[in-house]
Amino acid sequence: MISLIMQNTTNGCIYDISQLVTDITWSTVRVGKASELSFTLVIEKSLEINEGSIIYFKKDNHSIFYGYIFKISRKSDETLEITAFDQIRYLLNKDTYVFKNKRADEIINKIARDFNLKTGIIENTNYKIPLMVEDGQTLIDIIYKSLDNTLINTGQMYVLYDCFGSLTLKNISNMLTDIIIGDSSLLTSYSYDRSIDGDSFNKIKLYKDNKKTGKREVFIIRDSNNIKKWGLLQYYEKVNDKLNEAQIYKRAKQLETVKNRVVQRLNLECIGDLSIRAGGSIYVDIKGLDLKQRFIVDNAKHKFSNNEHTMDLTLKVI
Repeated sequence: MISLIMQNTTNGCIYDISQLVTDITWSTVRVGKASELSFTLVIEKSLEINEGSIIYFKKDNHSIFYGYIFKISRKSDETLEITAFDQIRYLLNKDTYVFKNKRADEIINKIARDFNLKTGIIENTNYKIPLMVEDGQTLIDIIYKSLDNTLINTGQMYVLYDCFGSLTLKNISNMLTDIIIGDSSLLTSYSYDRSIDGDSFNKIKLYKDNKKTGKREVFIIRDSNNIKKWGLLQYYEKVNDKLNEAQIYKRAKQLETVKNRVVQRLNLECIGDLSIRAGGSIYVDIKGLDLKQRFIVDNAKHKFSNNEHTMDLTLKVI
């Protein structure tokens, strides 16, 4: 059973709009975007809907979405198209921050306090970033830069998401599920691709400007075998001037581990399961692809219509 409740933040009135709503879509993205709830609403004169109104969405007593209305579109058939986002939408605000020897979780907590965002479980990321100077950047970009730094330097991937009204940060290892999707479980159709067009690099080139000598110092590692196979794909980045040679080469090796590989993506159309959201992981077993392995969910779109629940998933190899 679907429950959709709206609270008008102007007059405080609470409305149960469950019976007025059709075609609900709940979408989550692993990196850089708020989760989104969109739905069609039959116009009811007694309803007062304003931008900023709070939306609660539950199904079968499972808390799914808590967010705020950002867009209202009126249609000629006397319906409204409503789009709401969770708290992460407010991380598109821009500001300037300087962080020295701070962990990613400390950065997230600081930003959340400054912008009055509610937090839940924020796991310790166990790596202090030497220096981050971010001038006029979006808050979400600042946060993901800190998480990228953590991944490159520790090999640990963390997922930021809003859990029914609370910003949450978890290590991906703590988001494993026992769900299997495949020929005999939930799957209705699939597509699979492998690509080096995007985030694959076989040469890592880092540099820093030596203020004492006035010269630029360059540090390079490469995979000659993959260069022969793929052609030259170079990753280029300026590093902190305070890093020594050993530290820079360590970063280069860590970048190579993350970047020097073929990116595999799998798109699935399935029967819906509410426990699956972006950032979680599932096990895939598809005979036609001779594929039996675990994937991380990059994007998840759940659709609720005519008492049916389906989902479209975009998966990536962990």
